[in-house]
Formats: sequence, C-alpha cells, structure tokens
Amino acid sequence: IAALHKPLIISSHKPSTKIFHHTMPSTKKKARNSAKKKSKANKMKGAEDSSSPSLSSRMQRMQVGGRCNGNHGLVMNEVGMTCVPFVQKWLQGYNDAIDKVGNMEVSFKITQALTNEDAVWGSSESIDWLVSYFLMTATKQYLNGNIDMAGVDASYADFFNQHKAVVLDKTKPKIDWHEVVRIHNADKPTLAAFLRERIPCTCLD
Repeated sequence: IAALHKPLIISSHKPSTKIFHHTMPSTKKKARNSAKKKSKANKMKGAEDSSSPSLSSRMQRMQVGGRCNGNHGLVMNEVGMTCVPFVQKWLQGYNDAIDKVGNMEVSFKITQALTNEDAVWGSSESIDWLVSYFLMTATKQYLNGNIDMAGVDASYADFFNQHKAVVLDKTKPKIDWHEVVRIHNADKPTLAAFLRERIPCTCLD
C-alpha cells in the first residue's frame, strides 16, 4: 500500500489547512513508457475534447495578470475546508486501489465507489475546488521537476472536471478515460501545455 507524503501546507487568508499528498502509483513508470509510443494524432485528439479550459478560466488568467501567491489559483475558502477530508480519503483510496489492481480506470472507479456517499460528488462548487486543488498540486510538482507526480495529479483534475460535465452539467455523455490516461501519462511538454491553459497565473509560461 502506497504511503502518503508529508502534509502539504496551503496558504490563504484564513488559517492554513494541511492536506496529505500521495506517492506515485507503482504503475506510473510503465505507463509513461507506453505513452511515449503513442502517435501525435492521439495527443492532438485529446487536446480538443471537453476537458479544454473554459472561457472563464482564460478570463481569470487575463485578470490575474500573471501574479501568483504560490497556490496557482487555488483559494482556501469554506468550500475548500469541507473538501479537505475528501481529498485525504480520495488519495488514500486511490493509492490502495492502484496497488491492488494495477489498472488506472478500475482504480478510479473503486475509489469513487468508496467515497460515493460524500456530498462533494453532488456539489459543483466542491468539484470546481477539487479541480483547482489538483491543478495546483500538479503545477507545484511540475515546477519541482516531479513530472510523473504532476501527471498523476493532473489526471485527477481532468477526471473531476469530466465528472462535473457528465453528472452535474450534463454537457457530456460519459467520461473519456482515454483522455484521463493521456494526461496521466503525458510527457513534459504535453503536461506543461495542459496545466498552462488551466491555471490563472503565468508560472509555466
């Protein structure tokens, strides 16, 4: 069973809250090697689907003007405070599942089932916060040179974003697991492009 990292401290105007982060799933390196063999066509296809950044995120990026407090757009508000326990359960559940079954899609579904009673799943505001949180952690991992870990966190952000589109907004028929896997296994340039378009700061420019 994968252990959790040391607590990650998130700064905000309110008292800091600690969130435990995770270690890289054991299948990650094998997946990255497989991803390198994918064609350019597959990469371009994934870039055009519904997980692309919204107009509001682009407008926020323009308004921020590149300024960043290190949280890359994440705001620790009341919604975030309620999501912290869920994040801990999600990370622990996914780590346990991926170690046992070794399949990413199945692990996501197992973890979702384990946390299914949590009110987070039915709240657009909560899902938006989770997307922002995992984009923040992915960006931090990327800037620290931990590309594999950045891919894992970015895939979480993509999954929750797609969940909102499918279940809450009903703008998409089903989750595109190929896209989640594509982001999970992304190489450095692909990952940088994915994150750069979704965070309001210019830290990856």
